[in-house]
Amino acid sequence: DEINSSNAYTEDTRDNTGLFAQYQHRGTRFDGRVAVRHDDNEQFGNQTTGSVAVGIKLTSALRVTASHGTAFKAPTFNELYFPFFGNANLDPEESSSSELGLYGNHEAANWSLNLFRTRIEELISFDAVTFTPVNVDDARILGLEAALSTNIKGWAVATNLTFLDPENRSRGANNGNVLPRRARQSLRIDLDKTAGRFSYGSTFIAANKRYDDLANNQTLGGFVTVDLRGEYQLSEQWRLQARVENLLDKDYETADRFNQPDRSLYLTLRYQP
Repeated sequence: DEINSSNAYTEDTRDNTGLFAQYQHRGTRFDGRVAVRHDDNEQFGNQTTGSVAVGIKLTSALRVTASHGTAFKAPTFNELYFPFFGNANLDPEESSSSELGLYGNHEAANWSLNLFRTRIEELISFDAVTFTPVNVDDARILGLEAALSTNIKGWAVATNLTFLDPENRSRGANNGNVLPRRARQSLRIDLDKTAGRFSYGSTFIAANKRYDDLANNQTLGGFVTVDLRGEYQLSEQWRLQARVENLLDKDYETADRFNQPDRSLYLTLRYQP
């Protein structure tokens, strides 16, 4: 890793050597995967992570999965050393995640339910009081994700609904608070249709409020956005595409003082051999 900047960084290079191995099995009813990785990070030492995942076909239409894995994330150079922002005392994140899933594949629709739990030690998070990234010594995220895809009168419909319980479990005054910049409920709906050379669709996204700070004093409001898109196939290789993002011209932020774009129009001429 290397960074080149007009600002003076205490460290601007580091080496990371990784070794990764994976075994996969795919059978008629059972499939599985085992993976392991070892990293020798010049700045943060040796780290070994891995994962195990299995899937079992219960019936021709139902499948269940289970997985568990660990991860390691080193702080970036900006998080460590950027002038008036970086925190050189940051430790790397270490996490473990478990997930249980159920999948249905039917003629009328496909659906899935996934329950997951992640435990993070030394989570790197933004502290609005000191205006620096800090380590949250213990954090836990519980989540449930439901997805449904189907076809209604020629329209491909894909829906994704997520519930999160991101809890700060560190010692001190912030214990039990919601982790910053994470909405506890969010919904996404995609609608798409193709008619000859034309294809068009829209995306609807809704998210409830989130907090920008560890103390949960600064609230970022929820939002709803709508995007539109369309494409005309000029030939086998050429496509004319257009999209409107944030059609409702919603003013919203997912991080304090970082406004998301207003209503935007994009035109694209694409060539694909």
